[in-house]
Amino acid sequence: MGAQDPQLALELSKLVGRLGETADGTTREPSEAERLLQSVSHFGDLARVSSDLQAEAVRSAHEAGLSWARIGKHLGISRQAVQQRFDPSYHEDESDADGTRTLGPVSRVEELDHLNAAGAEGWRPIRSLHGQHIMQRDRRHWEVRRVSVLTAGSMPSENDGWRAATTRFPDCFYIREVN
Repeated sequence: MGAQDPQLALELSKLVGRLGETADGTTREPSEAERLLQSVSHFGDLARVSSDLQAEAVRSAHEAGLSWARIGKHLGISRQAVQQRFDPSYHEDESDADGTRTLGPVSRVEELDHLNAAGAEGWRPIRSLHGQHIMQRDRRHWEVRRVSVLTAGSMPSENDGWRAATTRFPDCFYIREVN
């Protein structure tokens, strides 16, 4: 952590604490467990909004003439990584020499459509990250299913042809061959 991170953490914690206040300025009286769960939810909301704002700032910086390389250097990542993550028009078309490719960036909402489209073309996920999946070519056709470990219910059954492919908490991705 940098020298300013404790102060930023304190300010963000205060903000999350204020999100639990009612409109008249009084504080609800939930149990400690409920307050902790609310803070988990509020920090998730804060992370999503912050991520969206960062993406907008990056795209604005690029539109203002800053190169992907310079933006990436500022973020501590490569030019290619910043472009893959923030450039909505970036698409990686070709597979690597080792028979893998990166599918992404994709949002959680659209990822199953992309995974199943890639599966229909003979690609299966071998590693899943937030916003992208590493796919391996094997020429069989695959169906992909995402299951959250946080939901009640059983996982897809091997008896139905499903097998675990990758995990990205809280999601598990299962595949089965389509004939």
